[in-house]
Amino acid sequence: MIFDQDFPIADTFGIAAPDHLRVPGAMYPGPLTPPSRPDYRFRPALLSDLLAWHQGIAQGQHHDGLWLTGPMGAGKSSLVGETATRLNLNVVSVNGQRRLELADLIGHLTVLGGDVLFQDGPLTLAARHGWWLLLNEADLMEPGELAGLNTLLDGGPLVLAENGGEVVQPAPGFGLIATANTVGLGDASGLYAGTQRLNAALLDRFWTVVVDYPAPDEEAAVVTAAVPGLPAAIIEKMIEVAGEVRRLFQSNEGGVELTFSTRTLVRWAYLAQQFRNAPQPLEHALRRALTHRAEPETAAAIHGIVQRCFGGEAAHAD
Repeated sequence: MIFDQDFPIADTFGIAAPDHLRVPGAMYPGPLTPPSRPDYRFRPALLSDLLAWHQGIAQGQHHDGLWLTGPMGAGKSSLVGETATRLNLNVVSVNGQRRLELADLIGHLTVLGGDVLFQDGPLTLAARHGWWLLLNEADLMEPGELAGLNTLLDGGPLVLAENGGEVVQPAPGFGLIATANTVGLGDASGLYAGTQRLNAALLDRFWTVVVDYPAPDEEAAVVTAAVPGLPAAIIEKMIEVAGEVRRLFQSNEGGVELTFSTRTLVRWAYLAQQFRNAPQPLEHALRRALTHRAEPETAAAIHGIVQRCFGGEAAHAD
């Protein structure tokens, strides 16, 4: 990756920061630069962690990975994508799963025009070009497969045994980012089925950053930007509902098996505005945004929270 432009942090990310603070990026977007959401709002503390990691990777000061952990829908992947797009960086994204092997990430032999050629996998592609590799739900993978990343995380090369032992030295800017609902120690709560207890030596090669749900005022700003026509009082109570559902989900109280992500909250707000002329528009919208995929008991509990928070206002969304 060629870093040929320094971006002012304040102007690039829309946060308060001294004018002299800049971060390296590329002058133009690449083939795997994520699309941008203009209404996205950065949380300064999380952005600071990600930019500090990126700065060190770009300058060759470290080779550690970045482990973003937190509840579902808290904004782990979107933080990576929205940061990369503003710096014109390429991101190779892979979804982790039990059957995903290191060989799948490295690549495989394929037949093209009668010739047998090696086709780079996502890991090799990112390392060769100095791009970010984003491994979503990393704790769903088998521990032994992920431990194969240790050499790269130490700054070593990637050796392609299937390609005649080709040695790929990671290009400047290559970095490995993992997102997960756990910190890699398994899930004692039972909320995230299939997560693994990962190799301690692997985890020791990552920075760990906790991405929780936004604070109420931050989330209100997100919803307002996405659905500007919705009254602030309605948004405030929607966030109150989401907060209570999240509390029940995370504490495992009452058997609530799903929760409110920020994207679900935005969807609810958008649908409430779209269906504002329907009978009981808030509940009508909520069923389509979330509770139609809940168990009947959970749906009833969530709609009960709406009634408690909104009272008679539950029949209106304007």
